[in-house]
Amino acid sequence: MASISPAGTARPQTGGRLQNYPADSRAFDWLAVLTSAWFLGGLFLDGWAHNHIAELESFFTPWHAVLYSGFFSVGSLMVYTQYRNVGRGYAWSRALPRGYFPTLIGCVLFLIGGVGDMLWHEIFGIEQNIEALFSPTHLLLASGAFLFVSGPLRAAWGRAGLRGWRDLLPPILSMLMTFSLVTFFLQYASIWGNPGFLTERSSGNYFFNVTSVAAILIPAALMVGALLMLLRRWTLPFGTATLLFTVNAALMVLMRFDFAAEYWRVLVAAAAGGLLTDGLIAALKPSLSRPGALRLVAFAAPFAVFLLTMGAVALTDQRGLYWPIHMWLGVPFVAGAIGLLLSFLVAPPPVPDEAQG
Repeated sequence: MASISPAGTARPQTGGRLQNYPADSRAFDWLAVLTSAWFLGGLFLDGWAHNHIAELESFFTPWHAVLYSGFFSVGSLMVYTQYRNVGRGYAWSRALPRGYFPTLIGCVLFLIGGVGDMLWHEIFGIEQNIEALFSPTHLLLASGAFLFVSGPLRAAWGRAGLRGWRDLLPPILSMLMTFSLVTFFLQYASIWGNPGFLTERSSGNYFFNVTSVAAILIPAALMVGALLMLLRRWTLPFGTATLLFTVNAALMVLMRFDFAAEYWRVLVAAAAGGLLTDGLIAALKPSLSRPGALRLVAFAAPFAVFLLTMGAVALTDQRGLYWPIHMWLGVPFVAGAIGLLLSFLVAPPPVPDEAQG
């Protein structure tokens, strides 16, 4: 026995259940993006509270209210759609549009983590500073959130013929949220969260220098990884890199500094680096079939962004950079080298057929 999917393709039924997925829906993609953005905004707001309020003595805070209401908006969308489509005859594991079932799993994990987090806080107290980023319940929450904010990206990955902002904005925003979620949990090693690293007069302190270098190289790897993943799959519209770099930098800076009054120039640097990257992408058209162009973009993007960021910090603080030229020019170069190496994972050189050798 066969049934006709909404896309018009015949699919067999097993046990009376449709074995195809519901039709792709741009409206559903946008609902997933908007509810995830609500959640992510609450996450960074909660991060701001932890960074600015010395003692948070209760699980029940306004910041958690925004965070968890955002989560419940995502969960409600997924549970309602799942329930409705199972009622329409779809198999339980295929009742959400293709790519979104892991989103539902992520919501379940997050719910378990949320209950566990409330109990954890009551038993062990509220985490402070960096310890909050390593709490077991927070890491469970992060794992669930990773699955649901990446839903629109997963869904779009399996679709053919997507191009331009109209088609690609949902997966690009999903990548932005996924990227930002990871940087949130690595905020202790981010130049965007700690621009003052570059102006402290502690250049003789080995471990301080190591921390400062890591705060550039780790974000560089994450930033280029996100960009390369998108470039591997799609021809990106102009402005994609600018959107990724600027919004993520703004989230990180605003979480640590009130209204970015002190370090607004680093946001300009992130935007300028993004524009330069978008210009290179438009001119070189990097892709799997043009690996040389892909590698050039992978190197140039972090090199430009972090070199410009250092200039921005130097303009912000009258003391200037404490690093000598060997460091402030060499570290962005190493950031570019990391991007270059990542490009070989995305587009490795061809391997000869040993059987024919």
